[in-house]
Amino acid sequence: MVTVAGRRPGRPAGGKLVVDRESLLDAAERAIRRDGPMVSLETIALEAGVTKPVIYARIGDRTELSNALSARLADRIVQSVFSAIAGQPIGRSALVLFLAANLETAAGNRELFFYVTGGSADDSPQRSLLLASNSVTPLAAQLSQWRTDTGHDPAVAEAWSYALIGMLQLTTLWWLNQSALTARDLAEQLAELLWGGLRTPPIA
Repeated sequence: MVTVAGRRPGRPAGGKLVVDRESLLDAAERAIRRDGPMVSLETIALEAGVTKPVIYARIGDRTELSNALSARLADRIVQSVFSAIAGQPIGRSALVLFLAANLETAAGNRELFFYVTGGSADDSPQRSLLLASNSVTPLAAQLSQWRTDTGHDPAVAEAWSYALIGMLQLTTLWWLNQSALTARDLAEQLAELLWGGLRTPPIA
C-alpha cells in the first residue's frame, strides 16, 4: 500500500510516504503481465505510483526484483502441485498431475515465468536456475517420501529434484514458445520418461 501526505510519490520526507514491499511486487507483476518480460524498472515504478529509487530502496535492482518474483512464482508452483496431488495414491497418475500442475501454473503466469528465467541482465546459468532452486526443497521432500513409502532409497531425492525441476524449466520454456501440446499431454510424455525411477516395487 502507498499512502502520500501532500508530496510527489516516491519522494518522501520524514516518513511521509509508506511503501509496502508486497504492493510493489504486485505492481511489478501487473506491469510484467501487461508489457512483457522486458518491462523497465521505470514502468514498474510508474505502475506502483512511486519513483525508481523507491524500488531500489524497498526491493533492489532488476536482478533482486527478479529474485523476489521468482520466490513468489515458486511458491505458487509448489502450492499448485501439492494441491493437485493431495490425497492421491503413489502412482504414475499422481506424477502426471504433479507435472501438469507445474506446467499449468507456469502457463498461467507466462510473462512472469519468462521474466524470472531470463528477464534479468544477469543471465548466468546460476541466475537462470533460481526458480529451480526455490522449488527444489519441497519437491525433494515429496520425492523422498514417495520413495520411502515404496521401500526405495530416499537418498537420491535431492539430486533428482534438481534434475526434475531443471528439466521442467527448460521444457516449459520450449512448450510456452513452440509447442501446441496441452499441459496434460506434455505431462503424460514426461511421466513416461520419469516414471522408471519412482515406480513400485520394492516394498518387501
